Amino acid sequence: MISSELRRRVARRLLPPLFIMFVLSFLDRTNVSLVKDQLHASAGISAAVFGLGAGVFFIGYAVFGVPSNLVLHRIGARRWLAGMMFVWGVLSALMALTSDPTSFYLLRFALGIAEAGFFPGVILYITYWFPYRERGKATGVFQSAVAVASIVGNPVGGYLLGMHGLLGLDGWQWMFILEGVPTAVFALAVPWLLTDRPEQARWLTAEQRTELATAIKADEPPADRQPRRGIGAVLRDSRVLRLIYVYFAIQLGVYGVTFWLPALVKRIGGLTDVQVGLLAALPWVFALAGVLVLPWLSDRTGNRRGPLLIALACTLLGLLGGAALPPWPGLFALCVAAFGFLGAQPVFWTVPPTILAGVQVAATIPLISGIGNLGGFVGPSIMGFTEEATGSGAGGLYLIAAVVLLGGLFAATFRWVGRRT
Repeated sequence: MISSELRRRVARRLLPPLFIMFVLSFLDRTNVSLVKDQLHASAGISAAVFGLGAGVFFIGYAVFGVPSNLVLHRIGARRWLAGMMFVWGVLSALMALTSDPTSFYLLRFALGIAEAGFFPGVILYITYWFPYRERGKATGVFQSAVAVASIVGNPVGGYLLGMHGLLGLDGWQWMFILEGVPTAVFALAVPWLLTDRPEQARWLTAEQRTELATAIKADEPPADRQPRRGIGAVLRDSRVLRLIYVYFAIQLGVYGVTFWLPALVKRIGGLTDVQVGLLAALPWVFALAGVLVLPWLSDRTGNRRGPLLIALACTLLGLLGGAALPPWPGLFALCVAAFGFLGAQPVFWTVPPTILAGVQVAATIPLISGIGNLGGFVGPSIMGFTEEATGSGAGGLYLIAAVVLLGGLFAATFRWVGRRT
């Protein structure tokens, strides 16, 4: 344990910039969900092309996550995160140049490469600064950025779409530009806002630096639990495989709903773009509650599996309700799903550092994140193809719910995710 004063000082210094970075990251990867109809009209992007293009982001994301995290572990977080952020901000703005399916695919793929190391890099970075008993809450605060980005981003995106015709650009082009440029600008400040390791923190006293470094070191698993292994051996580890699948199921729910929520809201009928954006933000208010409550419960009790199972059950029930119920009750059901799938993630990410350390955890976290985030590719693709085949997204939600159910069954087998003494 570390002192409450030291805990507060570290949190106040590091969590705000990480939170802002994730808000901008999530906006830049998901704002495309608001312009499905506009891209169809301007660039001939069909529902199937849109679903595939929205998801192809995660192919680049999956492939480049591991090497990115190994570089971060070697050279430090502040410079590497800043460089990635600048590049993805520029690419997000360049989405305004989308003119046909090919350009849509290429820009989304490049954006995925640029963002590949950000999320797993920050999860790794948190293990450098927060002892085990504080990681659930710290990760929860960081991941609450997803909810805030969606609460703010949907209405703001709807407003920016109203800039149609200004300087000869469509509203969807203004949205990409005005949400990408601030990301690149903020990236310039990141090297001064973050510190790589506790030992380098001039804003802590010498005693505090020693106290924090000692606490972090004490949380590393014993040497006999972290043998050096290659990627092949890691992928044959049943614990890692189950983690990958559970994270895949969570991400399938997150991005299946995220990219199609505006379309589902439009079933209500008679809504303007701004009204659609406001209603599409409602589930993310519930997601914000989930990402704060469930990690707090997990840290307080020391139990990881229980809150994770609660989150997956909420996700499952919410997806089923979103598919089966009329528009207004269906929207409430998606609020329950959002509470679950976002609350699951910070609890989930407290687990890998308890069995791996050093370079191993630096490689395994992005491996789980990268492969699991293929749910972000599969989810929108499922929704796109089922909508084009059936005229409704309900079938896609049923398929995603089945995957989440299996993920819950796997999570129930995590004997090693329980009370830590």
